[in-house]
Amino acid sequence: MRVELFFGIPEESCENVIVIDVFRSSTTIILALENGAKEVIPTGSPEEAEKVKERIGDGLLVGEELGFTPEGFDMNISPRLMTREAVSGRRMIYCSTNLMKAVLRFMDAENLIVGALTNSSAVARYVNSLNPSRLMMVACGFIPKKMITLEDVVGAGSIISKLRYDEASDTAVMARLVYENEKWKEAVREGFIANYLRKIGWGDDIDICLEEDLSNIVPVLREGSFKGVRA
Repeated sequence: MRVELFFGIPEESCENVIVIDVFRSSTTIILALENGAKEVIPTGSPEEAEKVKERIGDGLLVGEELGFTPEGFDMNISPRLMTREAVSGRRMIYCSTNLMKAVLRFMDAENLIVGALTNSSAVARYVNSLNPSRLMMVACGFIPKKMITLEDVVGAGSIISKLRYDEASDTAVMARLVYENEKWKEAVREGFIANYLRKIGWGDDIDICLEEDLSNIVPVLREGSFKGVRA
C-alpha cells in the first residue's frame, strides 16, 4: 500500500480516500453513528440540507457555518450533543465548513471513509483489511483560508502509524512524526482552531476530539450517506 497525505482538497482522485476533520466534524459523525444514528447524509450548504429534509420528510438538521449553528437547524456539530437520546434511530442531514467540501469532492470514490483520532485504530484496521494499492488521506484544515491545521495533521498521523504500508509520501511521514511527539496534545490545544472554538463558545468540545479510540465505528459512504461499520 502507498499512503499519500494531502492538505486541503487535492485536484487528483483516488478510489480509496480518508477525510479527516478532527475539530469537530469527523469526531461528531463518528460519535453520532456510535450512538445509533441510522445514517449521516452529506450536503454542501444549509440550504441544500433543508431541501434534503423537505424531500425525505424526516431527519435532524446538524451543521455549522464557521462554527455557528445555521438558522433553523436542530443542532450544531458538537460531539458532546451526539448522545444516544438525541440521535439513536435518526437520520442526520449534515453540513459543515470544511469536511463536507472534501466529502463532496470524493463522492465517486470506491471507499470514502471518515477518520479522526476518535476512531484511528478502527480506520487503520478497516483499511488494512481492504489492502488497497493506493490510499489518499485528506487533512481538511481550514478550507476557507487554505490553512493547514495541526489537529488534522495529528489525526492523519495517528491513523498512518497503525497502517501496514510499503510506501508513504513525505507529508504522510511528516504527519506520523508529528503524532509521535509526546507533546502533540499540548501543541494542538494552542492551535488556531482550538483557540477559535474557545472564542465562539465551543471550547468544551476540544478534549473529546483529542481522545483516541473512543469508538470502533468507521463511517463509510454507501449509497449517498455515511453508515457505521465496526472494525
